[in-house]
Amino acid sequence: MPTPFRALEVVIKPEWLSANTSHLFVANYVMLFNDAARNFFEAHGLGQSYKDTHQQHFVFGGVSVRYEREIFGGDTALIDITLADLDNKRAHLGLEMYRDGDPARICFAEMLPVNVSRATGRSAPWSGDVGANLLTTKTRHDALPRPRGFGEPVGIRRK
Repeated sequence: MPTPFRALEVVIKPEWLSANTSHLFVANYVMLFNDAARNFFEAHGLGQSYKDTHQQHFVFGGVSVRYEREIFGGDTALIDITLADLDNKRAHLGLEMYRDGDPARICFAEMLPVNVSRATGRSAPWSGDVGANLLTTKTRHDALPRPRGFGEPVGIRRK
C-alpha cells in the first residue's frame, strides 16, 4: 500500500511561537511546509548538485494554507506530502501537518513548485533523472486519496 512521503519531523521551537497565543506563528507554518518541500525535492534529486549541474532550481508558483488546529512549543510536527500532479516542469503537492501521536490534521497546504532555469529566469523542463524520479512517486501516489480540501478554492462560500 503506498503512503505519502514523510518529508519532515521537527520539534516546534519556542522562538517559532506567536507571542499573543503561544501556538505556532502563522509564517512558521509556511516555513515548515517550505522545509518539507525542499526535503521532498532533495530526495528526488533536486538538491544542490542539481542546481550546480543543471543551473536550475524550483520556485513556488502558488501556495495555499488552511489552518485547522493549533500546535504548540515542544510538540513534534510531522509533515507528509502527496504528489498529486506533475508535468514536465511543475508539480502539484498536497502537504499535511500532524502532531506526533495525534491523527487529527493540524494544517494543510497546497504548493505548486515550478522548475526554473537560472540562465533565463523562466520555467524549464526537469533535467537529469528528476522528472523520472518524480513520475515514479506520482504513479505510486495516484493510488492514494487526495488530502481533504485538496483543490478547493479559498474564499467565502455563498449560498
